[in-house]
Amino acid sequence: RAHRERGWQADVTSLADRLRLDRLGFKKEDVGDDVGAAVVLGVESVPDGLASGLLAGVNPVAGLYAYMFGVASAALFTSTAFMAVQGTGAMAIIVNDVDIGGFEDPTRALVTLSILTGVAMMVAGFFKFGGLLKFVSHSVMTGFISAVGLNIVLGQVGDFTGYDSDRAGRVGRTIDTLVHPWRMDFWTVTVGLVTIVLILALRRTRLGPMGLVVAVIGGSAVAAVVRAFDREITLVGNVAAVPGRLPAPTLPDLGEVVILIIPAVSLAFVGLVQGAGVSAAFGDSDSGPDATNRDFVGQGVGNIGAGIFQGMPVGGSMSASSLITSGGARSRFSLIYTFIVMAIVVLLFAPAVEYIAMPALAGLLIVVGFETIKPHDILSVYRTGNVQAAVMVVTFGLTLAIPLQYAVLLSLIHISSPRDLNPNLVFR
Repeated sequence: RAHRERGWQADVTSLADRLRLDRLGFKKEDVGDDVGAAVVLGVESVPDGLASGLLAGVNPVAGLYAYMFGVASAALFTSTAFMAVQGTGAMAIIVNDVDIGGFEDPTRALVTLSILTGVAMMVAGFFKFGGLLKFVSHSVMTGFISAVGLNIVLGQVGDFTGYDSDRAGRVGRTIDTLVHPWRMDFWTVTVGLVTIVLILALRRTRLGPMGLVVAVIGGSAVAAVVRAFDREITLVGNVAAVPGRLPAPTLPDLGEVVILIIPAVSLAFVGLVQGAGVSAAFGDSDSGPDATNRDFVGQGVGNIGAGIFQGMPVGGSMSASSLITSGGARSRFSLIYTFIVMAIVVLLFAPAVEYIAMPALAGLLIVVGFETIKPHDILSVYRTGNVQAAVMVVTFGLTLAIPLQYAVLLSLIHISSPRDLNPNLVFR
């Protein structure tokens, strides 16, 4: 007991020492580069955050708040300076399967889920669980990630086609849509396709990641023209009002803790696996062997911050971390500036955000979903052997067939040797 108490005291002392500005790497000469990178990530995160909320089946604004407060809350606590803690596709799918809308108070239920996820992550970090991730089977993770990517795509079929099928499950709704093509709305599909084409084309130009923002704006512009001729295209404003203010702190609903604990643990596991990939890719020379566990704590803080301010669960995002570094960031303070950029957009341009077309966001998520599936990783598992291939296929099937939070728990049952893990296997 005394040893454990000394360990906790050492962790708290180390954390307090790391929060000094000089230890965090703040330099006046870096501010310009950090602000420039923050503008890129902050502007891109607005449509991305709304799309993440849409994917999670919650108020799209909850995705926006998650991106804002998740990245700001975690920025000073992670070991990895450029770890951007934001929403991810896999975590959004789990939230969707929880069916937050079915709770008596959906807003407080989502707050509770995010805070529980943060607590689970912090516990994992304080108790040094980072080393256990290397025992998660490569074949299990490949099957799981591939199914998550397909789930992301299937989850957007309704918004992409304009046909709201009443069939149960993503697979059932997709099949129903495909066998009734005359029920699709031509102009809605057109807006989605224009957005996808623009994304694929503009990312290859000098716009780079900002091409995502321009593509969503372009698709929404097409929707505006179509709506001018009295054709109905669903906009963000038709789904939820975007308030021109920041959210007030909200307390969790303790009565929902028992119901939400399993999905929270599942979310924590998925988020930590993704975060470990970010740690490996962006860890700096100052990171010691315990960097992954400190990143666990940082992601936990990010979830608690996002939850208190009505955001959905978040985790280390490989794509956002790549974007902030490619934008020229010099320190972790670029992530704080990202929050400021997003706050300015919300406060000053909320009415414009409501004119973003839902099929344009669906097109963005469909691209993300397909890019989550890694054919190279699938082939590498098949070449490893029949047993590993069978495990991957079974995991893939279970992840499609049952709610994702339970699929995550089942995936934990499959344990293999450390050499079966691909350390570069990460997903958005």
